Amino acid sequence: MSANLFSRLDPFDCQKGDFDYYLEQFDHFLDLNSVEDEGKKVPLFISSIGQDAYKILKETCAPADPKEKSFEELKRLLLEYFARREFYRRNQRPGEYTGAYVNELKRLSLKCNFGAFVHDALRDRIACGKLPDDKTSATPAAAPSTSKGQTQPKPSVPQVVQEVAEKKTKAKKTVAVESSSAVVSPGEVQQKQPKGPKPQKGPAGQQKQHKCKICGHEHKEAECPHKDASCFMCRKKGHIASVCKEKAKAQQQQQQPVQVHVHVQQNTGVKN
Repeated sequence: MSANLFSRLDPFDCQKGDFDYYLEQFDHFLDLNSVEDEGKKVPLFISSIGQDAYKILKETCAPADPKEKSFEELKRLLLEYFARREFYRRNQRPGEYTGAYVNELKRLSLKCNFGAFVHDALRDRIACGKLPDDKTSATPAAAPSTSKGQTQPKPSVPQVVQEVAEKKTKAKKTVAVESSSAVVSPGEVQQKQPKGPKPQKGPAGQQKQHKCKICGHEHKEAECPHKDASCFMCRKKGHIASVCKEKAKAQQQQQQPVQVHVHVQQNTGVKN
């Protein structure tokens, strides 16, 4: 290689440049200057790509030093980096069919060296970069025109935000009015409720206690304190007067009305 180079390449533009084309130019640059030594290609490549590209290369090679890599390894690392960056930045454009977008992603993935991860990478990129169905029409809607045939200017972002907020407010008011009109008064609810048996008051499942036949209180006959007493109504032993059947019969007889039979003798007009 001669001491003075015939030409010098411009630094690579990391924002707009195509690294494949840059590598082709660099190969021509090496041929023009008859550079065949691999030990010379690495420093010449690092000094030619520019500061921005070298920063990317250094971060990609970390923790190793780019000078420790071969020329082919440095080219492969930068090719994969810029190819993957283009792949992950590729979104579906307005008017682009979904099939064409997927095919473009497959083409870009060939340079990314994803390996077995290629299907997952395509799935994630399609999910993130695909536009909604209403925005993928091949013929975008024309802008509204004025009476003079001139198109109206597109609304600014604050105007769009304000219009969306107003639409949401109107929608909330409409829902509130509909919900208030659908409220039923308590009287209407009471009329619509079907009539059924009223629930029984008192604790459910409560077992009634045994009523004593001797005194009428709620306990067993064996525990009654009057089990040896005698009734003063019927003079019988085994109960008291409050539960005496003879007393109950006497009270019923007293309450019955007295029937008076009146015999009327008919006057026949015959004198004795």
